Amino acid sequence: MTSRAPTSAPSALPAFNGLPRATGPAPHGARDAAWLFAAVVAVYWLTCPGPTAYDQYGRLADALLHGSLSLPERPPHLEMAEYQGRAYFTNPPTPALLLAPLLWIAEREPLRTWLVARSGGWDMPYGWFQTILSIVCGGAAAAFARLALGRVPVSRAAANWGTILFAFGSIQWYHATIGSVWYLAQIVYGMFLWILVWEWFGRARPALLGTCLAFAFWCRMETLVAMPFVLVPLTDRWLQPRADEIMPRPRLRWLLALALPIVAVLALNSAYNFARFGVFGNAAYEVLINKGRGDPLFPKGLMHWSYWPGHVYVLFNAKPLFYGEYPWILSGVGGLSWWYTTPAFIYALKSPWDRWTLGCWVGILLFLAVLFQFGGTGMTQLGYRFALDFYAPLTVLTVRGMDQRLLDAAHPLRGRLAWIVSSLVAAAAVWFAPWAQTGPWRWLALFLLVAFIADNARPIRPWHVALILVSVAINSWWTVSLNLLNLGRLF
Repeated sequence: MTSRAPTSAPSALPAFNGLPRATGPAPHGARDAAWLFAAVVAVYWLTCPGPTAYDQYGRLADALLHGSLSLPERPPHLEMAEYQGRAYFTNPPTPALLLAPLLWIAEREPLRTWLVARSGGWDMPYGWFQTILSIVCGGAAAAFARLALGRVPVSRAAANWGTILFAFGSIQWYHATIGSVWYLAQIVYGMFLWILVWEWFGRARPALLGTCLAFAFWCRMETLVAMPFVLVPLTDRWLQPRADEIMPRPRLRWLLALALPIVAVLALNSAYNFARFGVFGNAAYEVLINKGRGDPLFPKGLMHWSYWPGHVYVLFNAKPLFYGEYPWILSGVGGLSWWYTTPAFIYALKSPWDRWTLGCWVGILLFLAVLFQFGGTGMTQLGYRFALDFYAPLTVLTVRGMDQRLLDAAHPLRGRLAWIVSSLVAAAAVWFAPWAQTGPWRWLALFLLVAFIADNARPIRPWHVALILVSVAINSWWTVSLNLLNLGRLF
């Protein structure tokens, strides 16, 4: 009779492509995160167009504080589900829960009287509360991005520049300055996703990972199906190999700790919907779009695979608008290709192939598979705002692609295959970029493609920083021009 081998304990920290990982906080990480938080909040505040008019989350927080889940009637300018004489909120409530303590303080006298007077004497400035929360959460997302990148074996410069790319070189900047109900959901979701990635690259405690997933889910519910990407590089955590068995067994305690917060928020969400509509499913959107006659925006329901062409157009093909006067070139509020917002993301293709890169790409593709089924492309936005759902793993890939070699001396065949695949994908991406489809710009596309393929220098180099600064300059123009023209206030 054979004896069973003892169960092996999970390894301390899975390595990145053979590179060791620090067991404690990265040197200077907390200090860098602090000044980046302050800089992001200051810049976002200075470029903010003012309070949003779409203040559903502020009103929901106020309703919750007064023991209600709805309003007696729908304010005429707000998108809400009207059911049995009441107006209900369609968006998941995590941002409202974050706003509730602030509103509780604001309702204390004499602060309430002062705030109402400052907002015109009619009501509490719910729009300002939402905008302030959006800016603070945008700064927190940048801080956790720096902390997360500090746990990846990249240089300190790469971690800082990667955070700058996310905070100022992407559509995160514009959307965080607005504070409207749709944008705020994306920003708060992004903050929790960066906290998740920070823990993912660290001790990977299942309860904390599950809690981050739960809060993120209650911001953007449709993205829950993309969350298995978290498990891809952590197989040594949730699987236990046995010497006398072919297949490893799952570590049920670890998986249970991960699942419990998610199950709890799913149960809470069901109870929330039952209290409002008498059903356990998410009926708010169905009530909103049907209204007894159906909505032509969703001819096949809220989610259907046939909606993907619109998403592909916005993400890959949408072009800016040109004018004969200031601002001369402007982003259309219906969307803009990623080539015109953050071209530096192409370096995600050069991230070294290992389990972490696989996990990030699995997450991105799963997110896209879900988002491409949604009945709309975001309606109003800079770029493709749904992409904010996966900007955390995409930023990680980009920073690793700039700071770590794709070719691996320890695995030459795997490195060569990775180089070939990344070069082919880059060729397709650059050659079919919207700006490269006319005249002389094709030669620029060809030059950039050759430079990208030949670039194997690491760690991060001046041309990488230059590309990040180009992305920052692009988003500075889009954000400032849109907000100076007060287009931000409309959404």
